[in-house]
Amino acid sequence: MDFRTLENENLPPLSSTPTEVPLPKYPIWTVEYFQKYFDVTSEDVLERIRGALVPTYGVNYLQRYIRAKPDVYGPFWICLTLVFSIAISGNVANYIQVAADHDYHWKYNFHAVSSAATAIFLYAWLLPLMLWAFVKYKEPQFNLSYLELLCLYGYSLSIFVPISILWVIQINWLQWLLVAAGTLVSGYVIVFSIMPSLGQKPFAFIFLITILHLFMGTGFMLYFFHVPPIQKS
Repeated sequence: MDFRTLENENLPPLSSTPTEVPLPKYPIWTVEYFQKYFDVTSEDVLERIRGALVPTYGVNYLQRYIRAKPDVYGPFWICLTLVFSIAISGNVANYIQVAADHDYHWKYNFHAVSSAATAIFLYAWLLPLMLWAFVKYKEPQFNLSYLELLCLYGYSLSIFVPISILWVIQINWLQWLLVAAGTLVSGYVIVFSIMPSLGQKPFAFIFLITILHLFMGTGFMLYFFHVPPIQKS
């Protein structure tokens, strides 16, 4: 008798498909819980930035770039870059305006960093949460998550990084043209990504999103770059 045959008969049959091991679930207060939201490559981030800077007409930015794998890595660094870009460029614009007046002692405004950080992170991180809660209450069929809205708002602000540098040029009509261009491009990315999820009557929500976005762009320019004339005593 072949004992090897008997041993093989007692063994369970091999499965043709590998057994799926469930992924571990981490508590929300651990670093591992948030690690998945930073799991993107540099190529993914650059592709999403390019898509936000030069949006393609008729293409839903959220569906094409974000929905498969939303992240907070890109929005965080875009917001941080925009904070320092606005703060530094705003101080340069201030210096350019007052440089011709030799009697005026120019000082770097360090509060511009904290002011820019507060405005940008509130707009890009808190506003999507408020918008998500409000729209979810009014339209229960709204199927976008807060993370998707945060990601969408964060990447849409990337256009304001080069615009903040161009705002240094103290030409009034050019500054307002840049406000219009930045608001139009980033607003297009946000509105046309959210519109399919807003139900049958999205116009009130679209109007609200557009007005808030226009206030944001206008506020950046007026507060940080539109320096009032010096009042001589």
